[in-house]
Amino acid sequence: MWRRPFVLSERLVRLLAFCWGFATLKGMIDWSQCPAVERIPGKVSGVWLFKSTRVPVKALFENIEGGATVTEFLEWFPGVEQAQVDAVLEYAQRSLESA
Repeated sequence: MWRRPFVLSERLVRLLAFCWGFATLKGMIDWSQCPAVERIPGKVSGVWLFKSTRVPVKALFENIEGGATVTEFLEWFPGVEQAQVDAVLEYAQRSLESA
């Protein structure tokens, strides 16, 4: 079944980045249900990573919070795919809405 691509405005992406720090501290996001990420003990200290990379999920939010765009993030971390970023942002949005 065809699925319309998930699109977030830059403003909403920045808001998610801001909220991510708070949500992480409060344990509001359970990344175990997001198919775009993985956590492997011993790999990059066991933090949540974009699947099949060594790029931490937190790097996306920290870069966006620092003023980067998603396009810039993808250029800086070539192993991460647009679909992974979209899935992480969508998952974060849904998690924060239901918290």
